[in-house]
Amino acid sequence: MSTILLAVVPLFAAIVAGFLAGKAKMLDETAVRGLNRFVFTFAMPPMLFRLMATTNVVEIGEWRLIAGYFYAEVLIFLAGAVLGGVLFRQKFASMTMQGFGGSFSNGVLLALPLLIGLYGPKGAVAAVLLFTLDVVLFSLVTMLLEASRGDGKSGGGLRAVRTTLRAMASNPILMSTLLGILFGLSGLQLPELLDKTFGFIGQAGAPAALFGLGATLAYRRIQGSLGSAGMMAGFKLFLHPALTFAVLTFLVPVEPFWIHAAVIFAACPVGANVYVFAQHYQVSVTAASAAIFFSTALSMITITTLLLLYPPVPL
Repeated sequence: MSTILLAVVPLFAAIVAGFLAGKAKMLDETAVRGLNRFVFTFAMPPMLFRLMATTNVVEIGEWRLIAGYFYAEVLIFLAGAVLGGVLFRQKFASMTMQGFGGSFSNGVLLALPLLIGLYGPKGAVAAVLLFTLDVVLFSLVTMLLEASRGDGKSGGGLRAVRTTLRAMASNPILMSTLLGILFGLSGLQLPELLDKTFGFIGQAGAPAALFGLGATLAYRRIQGSLGSAGMMAGFKLFLHPALTFAVLTFLVPVEPFWIHAAVIFAACPVGANVYVFAQHYQVSVTAASAAIFFSTALSMITITTLLLLYPPVPL
C-alpha cells in the first residue's frame, strides 16, 4: 500500500495545488494557458523523444497490447455515441463528442506520470505505446466532426483529411513521439549532450503538467449538460478500464504487466483534448468541460481504489 500511496499521492497533490492556485487567482487564465503551452511544446516533447529514441519498439513487439486496447477503445466510443443519441437525443456531432469523451484518456498529463511513478521507464514506454493510438482516434473524430458540418460544399472528405494531417503535424506530443521512434529505429545513438539536455528539460514535464491540469480545472465551467457529462465520466472511469481488462485478459491475452498498465491508462479521466475538440467545433462544450472536471476529481478516489484492489505487478 505504501508503494501505491507514494506513486499516487504526489501526483494528485500537484493537481490540488494547481487547483488552489487557480481558485486563489495566483494564476490567471492566460498564465494557465501559458503553463500548459510550455508543457505541451517545450517540456514533454524532449522527454518523449528521448524516451522513444532510446527504446527499441520493434523488440518490445507488443502489437497485441495496441490492438486489444484499440478494440476496447473503439467499442467504448461506439457505445457512448449510440447511447448519447438514444438517451439525450443528440445529433451526430454531439454523439461523436459523447463517444470521444467516454473513450479518450488523459494520457499525457496523468497516465504518463502515474505509470512512471508505478513502474519507472517501462511504465513510460507502456504509456507512450498507448497514447500513440491518439493519432488514430484524433483522425476518426476529426473526420466525423468535419463530415457532420454538412455544409454541402464539395471536397468535404478532402478537407477532413487535410484538417487531420494538419492537426497531426502541429501536435508536438505526437510528432516528438513519432520522430523519437524513427530515430530509435535508425540505430543511431543519441549524442550525450543532447541526451542530458533533453533529460533535464523533460524533468519539468510531469510536475508542470499536473499543476497545470489542476489550475485549468479551477476555470472550468460545470453547469449545464450534466447528464451527458456524467455519462462521459462514468464510461471513462469505470466501463473503459473494465472492458480493457476483459479484452486483454480473455480476447487478446498479453502479459500481466501490459494488462495492468493498459487498465490504469484506461482508468484515467477524460483527456483535455476532448475540450479542445469541443471548443474548436462548438459541440458539447459545457458537457466536455464538466466531464473533465468531474472525472479528474473522482479519479483521485477511483484510481487509488483500483490500485489497492488491483496492485502493480512485479517486474
